[in-house]
Amino acid sequence: MVQVYKIAASYNANAYLIATKRPIMVDVGMNCDLALQSIEKIIVPNALEYIVLTHCHYDHTSGAPELAEKTGARIAIHKNDAESLGDDHATVSNLFGVRSPAIKPDVILQGGEMLDLGDLELKVVHTPGHTPGSICLYASKQLFSGDTVFPNGSVGRTDLKGGDPNQLIKSIKLLTTLDVDIMYSGHGDVTSKDVNAQIRDSLRFAEQVL
Repeated sequence: MVQVYKIAASYNANAYLIATKRPIMVDVGMNCDLALQSIEKIIVPNALEYIVLTHCHYDHTSGAPELAEKTGARIAIHKNDAESLGDDHATVSNLFGVRSPAIKPDVILQGGEMLDLGDLELKVVHTPGHTPGSICLYASKQLFSGDTVFPNGSVGRTDLKGGDPNQLIKSIKLLTTLDVDIMYSGHGDVTSKDVNAQIRDSLRFAEQVL
């Protein structure tokens, strides 16, 4: 199995380094320097191929421009959230009392792409609901779920700009069709305990509460 490292990202949002032949970051967090210090212990930073953003929210993305500049990595995000970059309400940077950083993505995702990482192909799964352009990444029974689903049957909130409860429910239904052994979520712990059941619990919770 490909090595995945949880990267210190500041605040409480998770970021991950997938250490394939063509390494990528999944989200960055709010502190580029903190992320870079962790990355340097694992790979040569300029080997980083992509920074894939699971959605546009500030706590996941604000370190991305500086990290891209320092490593040469290309920033990728779904088209529906690329449109929200720079919007202080859509990125929720206003909740942190700051302005959104300027982020210019290099790769616009549509959903359905296969990202070739050399020794792994990572599928981009469009999962709107938390934001219009939220994505998950899936390969080899590993799911990077962003803020769509979390461990123990929890789900991403839908009360922020661009959130949609009905879309989130549809997205979680889609995730229940995947066979997942380990889930790397945007918040909380990495989990490998009957992950398929946890995702089904997330669906039941969403259907009852949202």
